[in-house]
Amino acid sequence: MTTPRRLIISLFIASFATALAGCGDTWRGVKKDTGQNMEKSGEAISGAGKKVQP
Repeated sequence: MTTPRRLIISLFIASFATALAGCGDTWRGVKKDTGQNMEKSGEAISGAGKKVQP
C-alpha cells in the first residue's frame, strides 16, 4: 500500500509535469503567431510605402 504522503507527492509531480508540457506548447504557439504577425505587418508597411512614393 502507498502512504497518503507518497500519493500526494506523486499527484503533485504528475500535475507539475502536465503544467510544464502545456506551457511549452503555449510558448511555441505564441512564438509562431508573433512571427506571422510581424511578417504581415512588414508586408503592410512595405505596401503602404510603395503607395506613398510619388
